[in-house]
Amino acid sequence: MTVKQILSTMVVCVTVACSQAQGQDAALFPSLRDYNDEEIRLHGLAALFPDRVLFEQPQLETRSESRVATRVEDLPRGIKYIRLYRLDEAKSVLAEFQTQSALILDLRFLKSNDTAVDILGSFATAKQAKTLTTVGAVPADLSTSGETSTTVRDSPVVVLCNRETAGPFEAVLHQLQAAGAIIAVGQSTAGRTGFYSKASANAWILSGEIRPDSHTSLVGVGFQPRIRLESDAKENYLSYHLYEAGTDILQLLRNENSSSTDSDQASEADSDIIEPDRILQRGVDIIAALQILQQQPEL
Repeated sequence: MTVKQILSTMVVCVTVACSQAQGQDAALFPSLRDYNDEEIRLHGLAALFPDRVLFEQPQLETRSESRVATRVEDLPRGIKYIRLYRLDEAKSVLAEFQTQSALILDLRFLKSNDTAVDILGSFATAKQAKTLTTVGAVPADLSTSGETSTTVRDSPVVVLCNRETAGPFEAVLHQLQAAGAIIAVGQSTAGRTGFYSKASANAWILSGEIRPDSHTSLVGVGFQPRIRLESDAKENYLSYHLYEAGTDILQLLRNENSSSTDSDQASEADSDIIEPDRILQRGVDIIAALQILQQQPEL
């Protein structure tokens, strides 16, 4: 055997030995050779940083089947209930009820690419400018600052949200709750406050995000409501969409004055089938409690 053949054999043996020592031989890792180093690196980053490296295009579906941007209902105790479908078109309606003392905004299943910093910032309970923090590259036309509201509320707005509440406006909700301007009820939101760029190996990497402040990232975590109510997917869907199917919204609330009289027998069949919307009911309960506290004499 020549010296060249000996050296070649040694290189092959060392390479095989290193691969086996690292546990990367074909027997232990089938199809490993189908992936290049960049793909392996991206999958490792995705495991370390969930929701920051994605292998499906991060699309935020904002289309709504509703023909209107909002729907407004009257609830007991003088409460105005506003369900939002298209945030960018809701400004006029929200401005109309900005001073409503008892107000519920239902943002469940709302998806929007807007920060709505001006629209939602108008519900502040103190005169202060709202400015969001940007990290990395975000769309140039994305609004991150809102003017100080000329009208200041004296009571917080109740906001209903769930995991289908998604978009940059989640950062504004975080700011408002931290300032005591809203009381959020429901589930954590989706955490869709990031923006992604296409990389090689069919992956999308986080390139920028909207934050409520420089230290708080909501990507993949979402906005955390103060009053958290967990529910399974079926309950979450039905409680919200019964109203969409034409159910009177009052039927989705707890019956406070139930009785066995003949006049109530017609509604008893419905009450056996329709379960109260727990998130909406908790919002009504919170406003009722605030109203009672405001009526108490000062000590």
